[in-house]
Amino acid sequence: MTQQVNKLLVLMALWLMAGIGGNATVKLTIDGSPAFCDSAAGTLLASVPQQWFGGSETAVVQGVDGCQVLSIDGVPLAGDGSFTFDNISGSRSWAVLCADGKEYALQFTYVPIVCLEGDFGYDYAAGTVLLAEPGERASEVMTAKIKWRGNTTNTPEKHKRNYSIKFVDANGEKQNRKLLNMRRDNHWILDAGQPDMARVRNRVATELWLDMSRPPYYYDQAPDVLTGVRGEVVEVFLGSEYRGIYSLTEAMDRKQLQLVRHDTFNNVFHGGLWKTDEFNPQTGFRYTEPFNDSLPDYCSFAVKYPDIDEVFPTSYQVLYDAIYSMEISESIYVYNDVVDDHFDMPEIIDYTIFYLTLNANDNSARNIYWLCHDRAVDERLSIAVWDLDASVGQTWSPVDWRPPLTAYNFFKIPYNWLFKMLFHNMCKYRKAFLDRYDELRTTWLSTESLVNRYASAIDRLIDCGAATREELRWNGDSDLYGHPLNFVEEKQYITEWFTKRMPLLDVWMHHHICDVNYDGVVTAADITRLYDYLLFGQEAGYDEHLDTNFDGEITASDITNVYNVLLGNSE
Repeated sequence: MTQQVNKLLVLMALWLMAGIGGNATVKLTIDGSPAFCDSAAGTLLASVPQQWFGGSETAVVQGVDGCQVLSIDGVPLAGDGSFTFDNISGSRSWAVLCADGKEYALQFTYVPIVCLEGDFGYDYAAGTVLLAEPGERASEVMTAKIKWRGNTTNTPEKHKRNYSIKFVDANGEKQNRKLLNMRRDNHWILDAGQPDMARVRNRVATELWLDMSRPPYYYDQAPDVLTGVRGEVVEVFLGSEYRGIYSLTEAMDRKQLQLVRHDTFNNVFHGGLWKTDEFNPQTGFRYTEPFNDSLPDYCSFAVKYPDIDEVFPTSYQVLYDAIYSMEISESIYVYNDVVDDHFDMPEIIDYTIFYLTLNANDNSARNIYWLCHDRAVDERLSIAVWDLDASVGQTWSPVDWRPPLTAYNFFKIPYNWLFKMLFHNMCKYRKAFLDRYDELRTTWLSTESLVNRYASAIDRLIDCGAATREELRWNGDSDLYGHPLNFVEEKQYITEWFTKRMPLLDVWMHHHICDVNYDGVVTAADITRLYDYLLFGQEAGYDEHLDTNFDGEITASDITNVYNVLLGNSE
């Protein structure tokens, strides 16, 4: 039945292609590179080499499917169809007059363009994909199954949709494609950066992770492993409608993480992959519940490999054991004893630093991939990054979407118990954690490097004109809670955010957990601060910065903890 459905989808896609001459949105080509039409705006957009920008270029202009170009900016084309485009920039356009009397504003970009054709929704539907790289002829028209994707980004009222693309051949069977400079695979994602005012936070953060993180412990056995997906910023058309800036990325899966395949013959579990979808005590590694291997998720850990539809029942044992090891680790001594048995600690240290640097509060318990390379050999869990839009001063809240730089939660101890205990002064990894942070602050996480990384990504969007097109297309949309898009202001905001945050983070990272008044030393004044809270301040709610023993509440035991430090009975 599935094979019949796949073939039907392909036949529908081929019928669609036949009716539109391959792609209805392509009106002309520039040196063979297609110019896609946004019919509502009356514009054409072609991807050309970046070196064209800032100068002039003579190119051959040819109409497509009966579209005849008469003139550009009032100048007829030369006999060979050539025209000289001068002063090329992202803000420049040329008036293209066609024989049917229609006039279009031709614009250039130097990022790839992806055009989707089809009618898509929550379920996979037949469609086609056309990819145009800068200055290159478009790819062949690729048949695919395409649907909307996401959780909070995929609710009925959303407008700028994310897409999941699965390429298929003429028989409806899986077909791998190599796109841009990424891997060869059939499954690809178009990430809209829906609520992100810079549209590139997730992409830039993932690239930062790939640069700064140490590989997982099994790297020697799987040197092609990547704990983040590669991607390229593109501009997207849906039919004859411009949809704006997207990131075309690989999918996170067994192949990306080089997990050992399930032994189907003997039904032996090896590699495992789970994604956290919710924020709760289980995804925060604070509490366990009994698991049921017949269900597709365990307390919001969704099974991603092996697919439960293919391997049933699944197995949550290794995941459960890891969470349980943290549940019993309210004592730092227990944590020190058990953490190495269940977690890839060098990578966990890197992730905690990464998470804190970007203030990625949405990625402490949810939006994380947890993986086991081969549980038959080593049960330790490693981590892979995902969905980092709500970072670098951006949140998902319609009210508090951009918290002030001096907000109380500007520095926040992670909710996840595994990460949180690295701040305990008696954690055996505390020194390694701080040493690694100091090392990264001189390289990938220097303030200058962070500012330049994000600023460069935004500058590229501004320079190629994509930022202006995005602003015109999506300004004030409800996906952005009605806020105006302004890429110049967003670049300034991110620059200021890192400039203010990083020196303060340096101090905060190194402070002693018993220094509850943050004056740089542990003294009787810290005891006074705790007394004041117990006597007068508890109505204001739980203050995690006063929880010196990490037990989840503020009591006299926290005062005792400070006393022990003062008396030399504790580190």
